[in-house]
Amino acid sequence: MPRPWYFVLPEEKEQPSGGNIYNDRIIKALAQWGQVVNIISVDEYREAVHKNQPGIYWVDTLVMNKIQDVLSTRITQLHSLLIVHHLESLAPPPGQSAEVLQAKEKPFLTWFDGFLATSNFTRDYMLEQGFSQPILVTEPGVDIVHDQAFARQRTTESIKALMVANLVERKGVLPWLQYLTQQLERTDRFTLTIIGRTDIEPNYAQQCLQLIQKHPLLKSCVTVAGNQSPEQMPTFYQSANLFISTARMETFGMAIQEARSYRLPVLLLKGGYSAQHVLSDPAGFAFHDIAVLSNFFLNLVREPTKFTTLYQQAQQRSPQYHTWEQSAEWLIQQFDQFFDYAP
Repeated sequence: MPRPWYFVLPEEKEQPSGGNIYNDRIIKALAQWGQVVNIISVDEYREAVHKNQPGIYWVDTLVMNKIQDVLSTRITQLHSLLIVHHLESLAPPPGQSAEVLQAKEKPFLTWFDGFLATSNFTRDYMLEQGFSQPILVTEPGVDIVHDQAFARQRTTESIKALMVANLVERKGVLPWLQYLTQQLERTDRFTLTIIGRTDIEPNYAQQCLQLIQKHPLLKSCVTVAGNQSPEQMPTFYQSANLFISTARMETFGMAIQEARSYRLPVLLLKGGYSAQHVLSDPAGFAFHDIAVLSNFFLNLVREPTKFTTLYQQAQQRSPQYHTWEQSAEWLIQQFDQFFDYAP
């Protein structure tokens, strides 16, 4: 019987986000492989640490600020690995340098026995920062789309763009909308649907919503559909014919991968791992800044034949994706390779 694994997840683990979806999918897939998995709260983890309770604990980076008190605890039987979905030092807030944030993070990160990274980008970043613990890399899987009949039902008469991004500063939605307000013409015909939570950074989200409401052209073509469950997302991917990401930093970019699996052309900003998704993809473009991305988008809007060509190129895409079950298998194999914790 495999030794139980304990996942320490944030209170809002049911809310849609890349990290929460990753945790949910990998945990379910691990269970299918026979790995015993338990989900515990921060308080339960803190108690386990103080009692030096034996076990393998996987800790989400979102709970880092709530367990700072464990750093002074000496443990010998409890083993903790950090699931590195995101770190502040990867995209520091305005006015704060990555060096300062890294100094704040390092004492905490050093305490862990190892890390679980969701991409080689994150692994390389951790190595560059001097961390010597084992780093397991397990990329997200894809809920494979077997039936491509929906693609034959799409049209390219006008652009139906989709963004999957919580309305937070790092996702770059506000500057994207601001640029559109400056460049849109009354003859531009397209729709843009934005899927994402508005409660994480409510002030930022409100700025986005107000801008849409105040600008007549934006209001006529942009819809913020808010929070949607993973089960509802296929409908949005199937209805769209173009995907856009304006995030300035992605440690992986699950929505980008999903969009490509639905054979959508992809426009994105370079930042973190994002551009890796569109390497050697004629229907995928990575841009250095929002202005260039926006100009390219509006050019597609105004020259339908170019967009039709781009869309047709996306339909020829035949990328190979792995399942969540494969991701879980790789995680178990890597863990067994790097760690030898006897039952």
